[in-house]
Parts: sequence; structure tokens; C-alpha cells
Amino acid sequence: MLSLAVHQLSKHYLNGTAALTDVSFVAQPGEGIVLLGANGSGKSTLLRCIVGLESLSSGSIQVGNAAIETATQSQLRSLRRQVGMVFQKFNLVNSLSAFHNVLQGALGRSKGPRYWFSATAPKLERERAMHCLERVKLAHIAQQRVDTLSGGQQQRVAIARMLMQDPGLLLVDEPVASLDPKAGREVMDLLWEIVRERQLTVVCTLHQLDLARDYADRIIGLRQGQVHIDIPAQQITNHQLNWLYEASQPIQDAQLLA
Repeated sequence: MLSLAVHQLSKHYLNGTAALTDVSFVAQPGEGIVLLGANGSGKSTLLRCIVGLESLSSGSIQVGNAAIETATQSQLRSLRRQVGMVFQKFNLVNSLSAFHNVLQGALGRSKGPRYWFSATAPKLERERAMHCLERVKLAHIAQQRVDTLSGGQQQRVAIARMLMQDPGLLLVDEPVASLDPKAGREVMDLLWEIVRERQLTVVCTLHQLDLARDYADRIIGLRQGQVHIDIPAQQITNHQLNWLYEASQPIQDAQLLA
């Protein structure tokens, strides 16, 4: 498990766009946080800042013992080996098998090119890759190309690849946005089972309000790049949720912050 602390984070671009302004929150080890907000509210930018893919205009981010804003490239690479990511678009290599894609999760532990070729990867890592596929119930299609799989199956391969990495912090960006409701619910069930099993700290962006309520320990609502809601999931109201997506409604922090 890795802790995460974001303190007065701002990200402003040269064209004047303020993607994030004074964002602060702390994720406790093992906590499941869901980020909600309309498109353009800063959710994905926040995830990218956490792993150092976007520079910070001001503020600080602490992941475990690492300070993102002062980390060297070498330190960032080391940190990213401890941070798993699951994406909306899966980011799999379509021409490779499910097994080979999962094996890529061990690349951060490799000193050479052996993991690019499944036959030359160490036996222990090949066994781990199969175990990860078994965990997501896809061992039977291990040698099948991922571009022949359904969307739900591809997302489960991506989850198995994340398991292969063995992270302490998990960042999840719209994991079910491209899936039908049944497949989306199955993916969320699987993902959160694994999060609980491994006691992972997770920050997940979603648009589906029912899923946010069902899976989150805590909901953080972003609007116009600022945190306006930070509340235990079971306490959030329909008014608060709907307000995040109603552009015509004025920002009234006193009514919304918890």
C-alpha cells in the first residue's frame, strides 16, 4: 500500500487555461476514492500529475516517500513501477496475445529485453502472468490475440497486467466508459475485489453516479478544476451529485463541501 497526499496543487497552461486550482486531499493506504466531475473538470489531469506525466504549476504531491514535484526522471521511473494504471482505452498491444500483454506488466523489473519475448521471459514471471490471468478468469484465452476479445475481456486483461506489476497505488481512468452496463458492472466488481484483496490505495475517475456510490469509500467532486465535494460515499446526496454536472448552477461551496 502507498499513501497519497496532494497539497494545493495547481496546473495552469501557457494559454491561460487553469486545469486545476488549489486541489488538496489525502488518500489513506487502502482507501478507495472516486473522482467525479464533468468533462474538463480536471480529473484526468489530476491523475497525470500524480504520476509525473504533467508538471505542477504549484503545490506538492507525495506518493509514499516520493515528492513528485522534485523527483528526478530516475526517481519518477522508480515510482511508476509502484503505481498501476487502468485506462478507458485499455492500452493493450493488439497484435500480441493476452498472456504476452500481461507479461509486459513485469517490464519495470527487467534489466534487459527478455520480457518483450514471452518465450525468453523467466519461468517465474511466466507463471505469475498465468496466475494473473487466472485471477481475472481468462486463463483459457491466454494465447488469443487481444484484438479478438470483447471490450470487457480486454479490460480484464489490462487489470491482469496491472496485477503483474504488483503496485501499491492504483490510478483508474474511466475504466467502464466504453463498456455496456453489464460488462461495466462485472469489471468494477472484479477491480474492487482485487483492490480489497490487496488493500490497494485507489483513485478512480467515473461518470456513472450509481457506480461511484456503490464502490467508493469516499467521493471527491471536481468542478472547474477545484475540489467542491469531499465526502464519504454513503453521505453524498443526489443534489450534490447532480450539481457537479449542471453548468448553469452557481458554485456555492457552503452548501456542498463536507
